[in-house]
Amino acid sequence: MKLNRRQFTKAAGTGSIALAVAWQQACSEVAESGQVSTETVEVLLDSQGPRGVYQEAEEFERLRRAVGSMIRTQTNLRNFSVDEDEQPSTVFWRR
Repeated sequence: MKLNRRQFTKAAGTGSIALAVAWQQACSEVAESGQVSTETVEVLLDSQGPRGVYQEAEEFERLRRAVGSMIRTQTNLRNFSVDEDEQPSTVFWRR
């Protein structure tokens, strides 16, 4: 089957929207209960392709805990306050 540009864009857009919704669901689950549900991790994992090593229960549980930890770290970083007059630690120069 050969896809044209319009079909590809439609398929890619639908997939990215589903992934974004699943990620928001995972973030809200961590905020409410402190962990991500198995079903949400399955949706996130399935949207990436084959499960591979995560078909094993032990590895899947490790992934589920890692996703929850990553969301908590992301929340902590976003909530970190920085003074508006704080200078950046890295400056990029373009020549």
